[in-house]
Amino acid sequence: MTDVPAPPRRDAGRWVKPAFLALVLAFGGLFVARRWDLLVLELQRMSWSAVLAAVVLAALAQVAGMRAYRAILADLGAPLPVAAAGRLYFLGQLGKYLPGTVWVVVGTMALARELGIMRKTSLAASLLALVLSIATALSLAAVLLPIDAVGSIRQYWWVGLLLPLLLAGLHPRVVSAVLDTALRLARRQPMPEQLSTAGTLRAVGWQGLSWLLFGLHAWMLVLGVGGPAGQSLAVSIGGFALAYAIGPLAVVAPAGAGVREVALVLTLGSVIGSTAALAVALVSRVLLVGVDFAQAGSWTLRARRAGASPAPTLPLG
Repeated sequence: MTDVPAPPRRDAGRWVKPAFLALVLAFGGLFVARRWDLLVLELQRMSWSAVLAAVVLAALAQVAGMRAYRAILADLGAPLPVAAAGRLYFLGQLGKYLPGTVWVVVGTMALARELGIMRKTSLAASLLALVLSIATALSLAAVLLPIDAVGSIRQYWWVGLLLPLLLAGLHPRVVSAVLDTALRLARRQPMPEQLSTAGTLRAVGWQGLSWLLFGLHAWMLVLGVGGPAGQSLAVSIGGFALAYAIGPLAVVAPAGAGVREVALVLTLGSVIGSTAALAVALVSRVLLVGVDFAQAGSWTLRARRAGASPAPTLPLG
């Protein structure tokens, strides 16, 4: 009797991401629905001048983040003109709207190949930029989040445990050792250039400025719903940094969808109330999505008009 082949086993893991997103949308929708009337009032009274200021600050914050990435690339031996770096960075960032942080890295590596940048250099720069961004954000949150934001501190105390590890991991010697070990295990040649102290400090400076501007973007929206200027400044900057540092840790959520909003509502809610904080979080999310795509388009046009030449051609490997 001929054996009937067993049906292929279904990978249960493939349902994890859709299930997670469905839960986020379901509970998020329920949370919004229960506060819909109050939320509409908050959105209606939000100042349009505050929204416009928030857009400008968000755009500047993203440019500072791009400069941090460019500084890392240059320190690793792949300097780029500003226009080319902007196109590479902002187009690659659109990958975060797919489930999984990995798509930013994959997209950026594919674009970097067009500029003659080695794959291992592009991969190293993307990973270092991500770790540097999270470490800088957590550091800023630790310094600026006041005791008033007790809800967020109790909820996310465990994130602080990552800070010493992330900061230690940014030391140039540690970075060089980890990268070279990984390349050796992959039977690849070591990095041609190593991250320097000066290059690391430049990248940290740009990334710190980026988070500060992002925080001011959130502060403008808080003021737009009538929040107290003095009391909300540190909470806005520290809370936004904390919320967006947590986002990449939720690798199954596109651009940290839902996770960041919850953290931001918990943080800002201690100052302006949960409904107003939800309005700020939703408006911020919409603005940042729009600015992301606008940056990708504008920097692509700028690179084409500038005729930005690639970095010196390096062997791909």
